[in-house]
Amino acid sequence: MGIISIKSTDNLFWLGRYVERVFTTLRVFSEYYDKMIDKDENAYVDFCRKLGIENTYSYKQEFITKYLFDENDPNSVMSNLLCAYDNAVVMRNEISSETLSYIQMAVNYMEQGRESSAPMLKLQEVFDCIFAFWGSADDFVESETTRNILKFGRSVERLDLYTRFSFSPSLIKKEFSILLNRLYKVGIDCNIDAINTLMNIILEKDEYSEYDLYTVRDELSKVFITAPLY
Repeated sequence: MGIISIKSTDNLFWLGRYVERVFTTLRVFSEYYDKMIDKDENAYVDFCRKLGIENTYSYKQEFITKYLFDENDPNSVMSNLLCAYDNAVVMRNEISSETLSYIQMAVNYMEQGRESSAPMLKLQEVFDCIFAFWGSADDFVESETTRNILKFGRSVERLDLYTRFSFSPSLIKKEFSILLNRLYKVGIDCNIDAINTLMNIILEKDEYSEYDLYTVRDELSKVFITAPLY
């Protein structure tokens, strides 16, 4: 097993986070899309609030178009997918061209969705690409450490988003247990104080207050000290 540089660790960690960010925000977006169509056209306001992004959108269709496809909006799905792609390109030799290709395909489907009269159909293709990305990572990424760093990033992002969108405590506990299991396999220094705080909240409580959820997100940001390179 080769030694992975700090820079490569950053790339892999954020690749895992960005891919999961695209997946989970699209998943939640789909639920809000149905609400906007069937019940409340302003439901996107609540989506922005929970995600913690500024609501710069004037009406429903502007939100749908810009949040999904605007490359100049740093919070958009497309922007996050392109961040994933940039990190994947840098790590091509580690993750394999096969695995990288699924991120490229997802970008292509997003570009097609931007021009389509039925963009939600293309979003399903993006979901399929992300599933294929993780399957390919398991099959074609030779380094176990590389796979674990990718999945560690995925777990951190899942927990962040699960707390923002009020996923059930059981799902939060399950994902945190996965993170803990992977923590000892990634081969990187982590903030033990932050881990202990997370354990005291996530594992010891059956329900979480808003302050608990805020604290979880804050401590997650300290678990692995890094900053996005792309």
